[in-house]
Amino acid sequence: MQTDTTTIPGLRNIEQISTLTNKRDVENFEILDLSMVDNNTPLSLDYSRKTFYTVTLLQGNYTLEFDEKQIDVSGNSLLFTSTKIPFGIQAAEGVYAGISCLFKEDFITKSNSGYRLLDFPIYKPGRQTIYSLTNEQTKNFVEIYTKLFDEKHENGDFKENLQRTYLLELIFNAQKLDPVSSYIKKNNTTEEIACSFIRLLESQFPIESAQSTLRLKTAKDFADDLSLHPNYLNRQVKRSKGRTVSEIIAARIVQEAKILLKVTNWNIVEIASSLGFEQASHFNLFFKKHVLVSPTAYRKTIK
Repeated sequence: MQTDTTTIPGLRNIEQISTLTNKRDVENFEILDLSMVDNNTPLSLDYSRKTFYTVTLLQGNYTLEFDEKQIDVSGNSLLFTSTKIPFGIQAAEGVYAGISCLFKEDFITKSNSGYRLLDFPIYKPGRQTIYSLTNEQTKNFVEIYTKLFDEKHENGDFKENLQRTYLLELIFNAQKLDPVSSYIKKNNTTEEIACSFIRLLESQFPIESAQSTLRLKTAKDFADDLSLHPNYLNRQVKRSKGRTVSEIIAARIVQEAKILLKVTNWNIVEIASSLGFEQASHFNLFFKKHVLVSPTAYRKTIK
């Protein structure tokens, strides 16, 4: 991948590269300067499944590893990664620079922005996208990253809102570009499809707030999210797990309902809402069908 190059200006080196190399988690949002510390410290981000999403501006020669595929990039590149596929970054010899935003999905979704990460094509399940940038495009993205760095050192009431706004600005501007490479893992076997479904289901748990609610509740919801036909998803999951998609979803909701009834003081209406039921009466009928007692009666037996 050959591109025009323009220097990515040095920003505050607020983190050592070793910190990023060993980082396994982030609180909610972080921005890091990946510029070379010295000639003996090549950037190397371990290949693993991350618990955070990234938007990374790179300059130099790198090898990017996604699942079992390697991609060599050079020049100025913009990289988007998700939590669905393991990835790693290895810098080649020579001068390089970079800036990276690391963030949790909650940073976008637990706000009044109205956006979900999966609404953006670049963050669809299994997708890792690389954009090759011209000098002018690089300059524009550096300006946005610089605003993010500046905001990191502020303590105002609207700090997080501004960081979220600038992050969304990065995403929106990138979606106007043509990606050089979009690596999407092909879940074309029965076991892979079933595992993708289970992973997506489990990503919604545990439920930690009575104000939250399940985003994916039906077989169609999961099929749409995985870009599959509901009948095809159901057929593959049943072949692998011996149960239908709806049966597995119901069993997981029952499991979570029992936990919430046991370990929280939420009332039945709050538990019903957090599990995706619009009416508490619907939750009562659902729970009694699967557990043979009402939620209230079940709670009394375990208190």
